[in-house]
Amino acid sequence: MSSPALAQFGERPSDPDSQSEQTLLRELHGGTVNALTDAYLLTGDAAEHARLDAQHAAISLMLGGLFPKEARSMIEAALQSSGENPGPAILDIGTGSGAWAIAMAKQFPSADVVGLDLVPVNASSEPPSNCRFDICNANDGLDRYPSASFNVVHIRLMLQGAKDYHGLFRQVHRMLRPGGVLLVVEGPFAMFDANKDRIQAETPDDPGFTWLHRLTRTTAEAIKARNPSYANLERVREFLSEMSGDLWKGVWGFSFFIPIGPWAADPIERQAGEFMRTSMIRGTEAVRPALVGSGVVPEEADHWIEEARAELKGGKVQQYAK
Repeated sequence: MSSPALAQFGERPSDPDSQSEQTLLRELHGGTVNALTDAYLLTGDAAEHARLDAQHAAISLMLGGLFPKEARSMIEAALQSSGENPGPAILDIGTGSGAWAIAMAKQFPSADVVGLDLVPVNASSEPPSNCRFDICNANDGLDRYPSASFNVVHIRLMLQGAKDYHGLFRQVHRMLRPGGVLLVVEGPFAMFDANKDRIQAETPDDPGFTWLHRLTRTTAEAIKARNPSYANLERVREFLSEMSGDLWKGVWGFSFFIPIGPWAADPIERQAGEFMRTSMIRGTEAVRPALVGSGVVPEEADHWIEEARAELKGGKVQQYAK
C-alpha cells in the first residue's frame, strides 16, 4: 500500500474549547473520553476518530464494501422508495468517526442517514445533505426515535458499551420498519495467532506471547469489570437467533479475520492488514483510560503500550483480529 492511501487517516484537529466538547468530553487518566457513560471508556477525540477511519477501511476491504455482499439485496430492498416507504432512513449506532454513515449517505442519496454516538464526530470528509449526527447514549436515549422510523440499523464495535444486549436489540426492532434490516459487526478484544487460534500465552516467556495480546486481554477484563454484559459479546448471533421467533424473520452471519500488518499473501488481506495495523498502533493509546481506571498502574500501562507499539511497527509478529 502506498503512503498516500494512509495519509487520509492522519490526526484531525479538534476544538477543545467548543461548548459541545466541554460538555460531552472529559479527561480521564491521560485520555479524552465521553462524559455520558462509564460503560465505554475508549477515547473519543479526533485522534481516536482518525484511528476508526483506518479501522473502517480495513473492515470495508474484508467485507467487499460497506456491508456483506450477501446482504446487498436485502438492504437495497429495504431502502427502495415506494408509496409505502416514501423516505428510507438509516441509523448508525456508535458511528465513531462517521465514516460508514457518510459513505452510506453517498451510496444511497435518497435515504436519510443518522449517525449516533456518545461524542461529537470529527468527520474526515464533509457529510452530504442527507446525513446528520446525533449525540446520545444508546443505553437510555433511543426513545428519542419514533417506532418504525428506520429501514436499516447498523451497529459496529460498540457493544462493549451496551449494558443490556436484549434490550438494545428490542429497541432496534421497535425503530425498524417492516422489512427492515439490522447489521451487526462485532469482535472481541482478543488476538489470534497465524493459525487463527486465540492467543493464550500469559507472560513474555510463554511461547506465542504478544504484547498486543497482553494489552487487549487486560482491556477486555477492564471492560467486563465495568460492564458485565460484555461477557456475552461473542454470543450476539445466538441472542439474535433466540429472539428470532418474536422479532426477526431470520438471522444470518459469519466470522472473518483481519491480519494485523501487511504480511498476508492475499492482496486484499494485505491491504486491510496495513490499515488495521495503523488502527491498532493508534488504538494502544485509546485503551489507556480503561486500563488505568481498572487499577493497572500507569507506568505499567505505559510500558505495555510502548511494547505493543514497537511490536506492531516491527512487523515481525503475525497475528489476527476477529
